[in-house]
Amino acid sequence: MATPTQARDRENSTSLRGRLLGPGALLLLVVLFFWKLVLTNQYSWLESPDLAYQVLPWFQFQAGEWHHGSFPLWEPNGWLGQPLFGQGQPGSAYPLNWLLFLFPLKHGWIREAALNWYFVLIHYFAALACYALARDLGRSRIASVFAGCIYGLGGYVAYTNWPQNVNGAVWTPLVFLYLFRAERGRRPWASALTSGFFLGFGWLAGHHQMNLFVSLAAAGLWIWLCVRERKVNWRIARLAACSLVVAAMASAFVTLPMAEYGRLAVRWAGAAEPLHFNETVPYPVHEQFSLKPVEWLGIFIPDFVQNYSPYAGIVALALGILGAALAWRTRQVRWLCALALGGLFFALGPNSVFHGILYSLAPLVEKARSPSAAVLLFSLGLAPLAAYGLDLLPGAEAWLRRAGRTLAGIAAVVAVCALVFFAVKIPFAGGDRLTVPAIAAALACAVFAGWRARAISAPAGSLCLIALALFELANGPNLSPYSEAANAPANLRGPYLHRLAEHNDLIDYVRRNGEAIRIDYDRDAIPYNLGDWYGVDAFSNYVPSLLDRTVAMDGFAPSSQTFFGVRYYIGAKPRTPGQVEVFTGRSGLKIYENAAAFPRVWSVHRIAPAGVVRDPAFDARRNVVVSGPPPPDISACSSANDEVQMPLHRPNLVRITANLKCRGMVILTDAWFPGWRATVDSQPARIYLVDGGVRGVVTDAGMHTVEMKYRPLSVFFGGALTLAAALIAALAWFMGRLRPFAAHSKEVSF
Repeated sequence: MATPTQARDRENSTSLRGRLLGPGALLLLVVLFFWKLVLTNQYSWLESPDLAYQVLPWFQFQAGEWHHGSFPLWEPNGWLGQPLFGQGQPGSAYPLNWLLFLFPLKHGWIREAALNWYFVLIHYFAALACYALARDLGRSRIASVFAGCIYGLGGYVAYTNWPQNVNGAVWTPLVFLYLFRAERGRRPWASALTSGFFLGFGWLAGHHQMNLFVSLAAAGLWIWLCVRERKVNWRIARLAACSLVVAAMASAFVTLPMAEYGRLAVRWAGAAEPLHFNETVPYPVHEQFSLKPVEWLGIFIPDFVQNYSPYAGIVALALGILGAALAWRTRQVRWLCALALGGLFFALGPNSVFHGILYSLAPLVEKARSPSAAVLLFSLGLAPLAAYGLDLLPGAEAWLRRAGRTLAGIAAVVAVCALVFFAVKIPFAGGDRLTVPAIAAALACAVFAGWRARAISAPAGSLCLIALALFELANGPNLSPYSEAANAPANLRGPYLHRLAEHNDLIDYVRRNGEAIRIDYDRDAIPYNLGDWYGVDAFSNYVPSLLDRTVAMDGFAPSSQTFFGVRYYIGAKPRTPGQVEVFTGRSGLKIYENAAAFPRVWSVHRIAPAGVVRDPAFDARRNVVVSGPPPPDISACSSANDEVQMPLHRPNLVRITANLKCRGMVILTDAWFPGWRATVDSQPARIYLVDGGVRGVVTDAGMHTVEMKYRPLSVFFGGALTLAAALIAALAWFMGRLRPFAAHSKEVSF
């Protein structure tokens, strides 16, 4: 006979197995769902222009720096350099990306298998977070697995391939899980602060758009909770205020650098011209990236949406509607319905007055140019509602009958439409996948009939419906075997990924001729970010935003290219008459040398008046234009005998040796930006903004060592705030577990 201790240990073990059963089953489903990526080597999720040409080079550059023992803060490989954290989208502030960057490289390159598992785990963690939300709402384990599948394998999360856009959505279910707990009175302070932390943590993923919509939704729910009793509930108001303050702190690791960068940059947002931060994104841009009213059908019809897709399938949609109807008395269900419908209506953009009002009045909404990204909120609301439907429907005979008839009608209508389109050869984006919702609806109708007749058990029927939902989701946009935009077989990866392996011989030639050489290239012939991919200093780059001073310097003009030290140009033919062919690569592209290119560093001893930098007669090798107060006591001697070298040029550190005959200024043609700190022989020195947008440091006569280190206060202070937010949430959670619950609101039964 077992002792009491053995019985207790057995009970705890069983409980642990029970807690792991749902997450384990969800992991298995997600891995099998993405079998093309992790069980074969024939497919890639990166086969698209933005992912192959921009995101993958960003990742490669950062992974290389991590493996060199450097935490990359500055991106030196395009447009004279840009701050990584300020751009946001490279995902430099997102801790889970650091694990990808630290994964062992293969011959210096980030492994494709690591990238594929990274992609799969993003979706698993999103599914797991929604599973936790459904469990916290009292749903069964199997229904919660269903909710996780709908959220992590459908809608915004599944059909948005940009990691900087989707990583933030991983944490969104946890924002509302803990917000709901705070409202229920379950460790209210710990829950409110944890909700705020996850809200802010999502911003670290990189892109502002989705996180802005989630923040608006969370703030809107907090406001409703404060005033729903027709007077301000100050207890809830205090919880809300503290939660949102912690959210702002948690996001600061990226939002503070982005705010600093945004003031000094322009952004290509779809308008005719790039926009400064203080300029509003025109409303026609929002119209272009909105969900059209007819595209609501894309919730269950594959490939029916041009922008962000709400596709979840007919099974999930039906169960979500049924769950809302059957559990309407539960207040969390009503809030989930509000989230889902609010996201759909906001996504309509110009077809919804609500979007226009928020565009005009709510801070930063005009910066989020794609209203259709709000379909994330629809997915967030639908998935737990579908879990309610899966739990409650087997015992609701009247609803089973109505749902069965409705699904039978939908199956018939969609099947007839598919046959007509096929017979008269009407083109349809989804092709023959239009029959998928008809098949799923018909089989779901059969499951409902089996429940009504008591021919199948509730768990067996639930498993059948999960299988049907996965069948639909696997035929959705971007993930189906018929898609041309993603998951192309390796031997057909041509128009995008194969381009990245064509030009290594060109880069080898450049490297043999000096580390500090800057190159430029024909963007039509080499469409990807060559500099980040190979770790060389290139002038051009594929970016969504750029420092406004760099734009103003007209970098493609021949005189500017010479000034910036662009020694080599890669293309099929020379860009300017003075360029001389020196090498031909196996791709057919050639390297042309500009012998007149300035060195990357030099010295000057004369300060020219402002405004002459654009004068064709201005000699930048002997004169400098300083923005702001000029440095004192620059000696007017010749620089011909000065010796200036740059033995070290790393992303966060530049070292220059200068032997000047008299006091002068050392010029480095990298972008000036706040956060760069200089020393001369280990003594602090000022970095001047010179010649319209580059750096200058004054040194005395003789041999000196100039170092420039990128130490951005915005990043360090923001990181400290994020860490403080994590500690506050953790401390509140720990303190909450030390004392019993103060009060619990009673759940409404149904």
